[in-house]
Amino acid sequence: MSRMLGTIAPRAMTPHDALGATLLSAFLDLATLHSDGWGYARADASDHPPHLLTGLTPARDAPLVESSAVSLLYLRFASAGAAVAPENLQPFVAEGIAFAHNGALTPRTLALDALTDRERAGLRGTTDSEVYFALVRRALRSLSPTESAVAAAAADVRALYPSACLNAMLIVDGALVVVHSRGTVEPPLAAFARRGVAADDLPPGHGDDYNALATTVLPTGARVVATSGVDTTGWQLLAENAVHVFERSGAARSIPL
Repeated sequence: MSRMLGTIAPRAMTPHDALGATLLSAFLDLATLHSDGWGYARADASDHPPHLLTGLTPARDAPLVESSAVSLLYLRFASAGAAVAPENLQPFVAEGIAFAHNGALTPRTLALDALTDRERAGLRGTTDSEVYFALVRRALRSLSPTESAVAAAAADVRALYPSACLNAMLIVDGALVVVHSRGTVEPPLAAFARRGVAADDLPPGHGDDYNALATTVLPTGARVVATSGVDTTGWQLLAENAVHVFERSGAARSIPL
């Protein structure tokens, strides 16, 4: 299960300017464990499709120098059966939408069977997250507003995977959209151990709160939403089993799944 950090601000800022050196550094430090690639999606305005950078190089070397009003940072911890390969890196970008998912939908075939032949043909990689994204895009084409569409898609996926973590972050029409539905799955301690990291040596936030999403507005004026692993002291835990929409204006709204 990977790590995600979404940011939205009243004006365009680089990740360093929006997050500050300490928070950005703490997030990138998680790539020591979540080391299967990184991704950075950003958008400047509601009518601009997201720009995307991904890489298999160390996340510390990622060129996070472009300014944007809304962005997603992603550090991958590959699920079993999904290769460490460029086509499997997140965020994914399609149809003017950026999407990142933290979780594992097992078996993937359950979600694949929910796709049409055309949707399956459009998949680039082998991750369950990309299948989830296809279902979200389908809902966004037919339902509005955004939060209703995303909630409907997440509810459909939840019906297929009762215990899975469905946490996701999206950039849609210049807004930061967040699904907080962490399910009941346990932290993947065995997978961490296979990488040589025992439970006692894990970074903070890799225990019972592993899939919690929290938010705050930073002194820079940027709102940030993050998975556990960085210091979220004083942050607000997002309401569970809900879709949250954050706008550049500072407005926020949410609906249950």
